Amino acid sequence: MNDKVTIKTIAKMANVSHTTVSRALNDSPLVKEDTKKKIRKLAARMNYTPNLNAKALVEKKSFIIAVYFTDLADGTSPSFMSKSIHQIKEFLPSGYEIAVDSFASLRRSKQSINLRFDGALVVSQSDSDDEYIDQLAATGKPLVVLNRKIDRDDLCNYAPDDYLGTATAVNYLLRMGHTKIATITGRKEFASAHLRLRAFLETLHQHKIDVPKEWQVRGNYSITSGYQAMEKILNTGNLPTCVFAANDDMTMGAIRACEDYGYKVPDEISFIGFDDNAYSKFYNPRVTTIRKPTSELAENGVKALRDLIDNRELQLPRFLNLKPSLVVRDSVKKLN
Repeated sequence: MNDKVTIKTIAKMANVSHTTVSRALNDSPLVKEDTKKKIRKLAARMNYTPNLNAKALVEKKSFIIAVYFTDLADGTSPSFMSKSIHQIKEFLPSGYEIAVDSFASLRRSKQSINLRFDGALVVSQSDSDDEYIDQLAATGKPLVVLNRKIDRDDLCNYAPDDYLGTATAVNYLLRMGHTKIATITGRKEFASAHLRLRAFLETLHQHKIDVPKEWQVRGNYSITSGYQAMEKILNTGNLPTCVFAANDDMTMGAIRACEDYGYKVPDEISFIGFDDNAYSKFYNPRVTTIRKPTSELAENGVKALRDLIDNRELQLPRFLNLKPSLVVRDSVKKLN
């Protein structure tokens, strides 16, 4: 079929009204599921592409979802950004596109927020985002904040339990016999870095284990920072048996540093990460890590935003604290 296929073309083929076709393609509850499937199959076979400009004029919508990160240039690991965007796009309603930006970029360029969108998802990593979250909320446009718990109860807010995830990691290391544990922390301004470091130190303190200052090295969530942080730990001359890195990117950089310095992983130094990024299960050794529920965050965020855009009653609570989980692979040696 050519690009002149319209809703009326599909309606004629399906022997229904063009209103039914429109409703079916927009997943309206007014159309039976069998009819929806029939119409979608026809639309796919005929290579039907909706005229979003015309649709936007009629429905007074842009069919754009704005996605804001804290900072795309520093502190947001490429793997986390890529996975977040991929998952958000996977759960988007049909016909919608996303526009990605960062608050740091707006701040550097002194630009105001572009309001040509139907709703916004904020993947927040720092309380420096609060001024922009307040601005977005003040517009009255649908808004959902992901990834960080914020100090407001009027917005939908879905975040992972970073403290619980880290405590789970540390308790696993203790069960494996490790008591000499170093950490590579994330970007100082990011809430996840603060929570993960606090959970790391407090969980060990509960077991009467202190961590030397030279074993607490700051990274910025990048692979390079993990490599450089591990170099500092190796050069102290006082080696841990295991390292908890606050994300998998830094874990992989740190493992590489050990290999370059002649240390075997996990035989001489073990590692556990956080996030369960796309590469951790293919690395050598395969990385034991804490799985961050990124997919669940994206799915819940898009569902809630869609309800807000369509002025429907929310199907989800306004706040959810999602639990991470332990993924055991090959990078932690059992000592006991």
